[in-house]
Amino acid sequence: MTTTAHVLVVDDDPVVRAVLTACLSRAGYRVDEAEDAAGLKAWLAQGGLDLVVLDVKLPDGDGMALAREVRARGGIGIIMVTERGTPDDRALGLEIGADDYLPKPVYPRELLARVRNVLERRAPLRTGSLLVFGPWRLDPRERRVSDALGRVLDLTPAEFDLLNVLVTRAGRLQSRDQLQDALGAADTDAGPRSIDILISRLRKKLNAPEMIETCRGQGYRFTAAVTRG
Repeated sequence: MTTTAHVLVVDDDPVVRAVLTACLSRAGYRVDEAEDAAGLKAWLAQGGLDLVVLDVKLPDGDGMALAREVRARGGIGIIMVTERGTPDDRALGLEIGADDYLPKPVYPRELLARVRNVLERRAPLRTGSLLVFGPWRLDPRERRVSDALGRVLDLTPAEFDLLNVLVTRAGRLQSRDQLQDALGAADTDAGPRSIDILISRLRKKLNAPEMIETCRGQGYRFTAAVTRG
């Protein structure tokens, strides 16, 4: 499948920009570069971005503040890339709305996996469409799951994120490691055993355990038919 997502790499180091751009371009993404905050803002003004790979430390602006500006634009994904990889930095980046956070040096294979996961999770949000399955409607923009009567499921952030991943990948077997990776930095405590616990909770709350099939020794598969509404 051809990848057409538009990714902007923002970093003041030309070598880093070149490496990341080459990596993403080879994977089929449309990639552009910006060396500073002014360049990022110019691209935001033009519109059409799907994801920003953003360095925290820029010569003319703070990456954290810029991430808030990007998040205010709506459906643009954000992956923070920086030499500052302390737990406090990571937590701050996620609190302001970053989808993921990678320390330097960045390994191309890991970057691609993170980019794919973020874009896949945010695809319904960018299109503004609901994901409809059984009696339920998942609204990625509002982060809400409700039925035709307006009853809203009481889901924790981790439960919603996992359900969103499963529904987006309906019909495809997902190992526990794949699900853990797909949740990304937003759910750093979601280890393989935690995935099992979240699955159990989702089955009870959806009142339809058959929607999430257990593939013994392999993982889980979302079996309900999903449409966009």
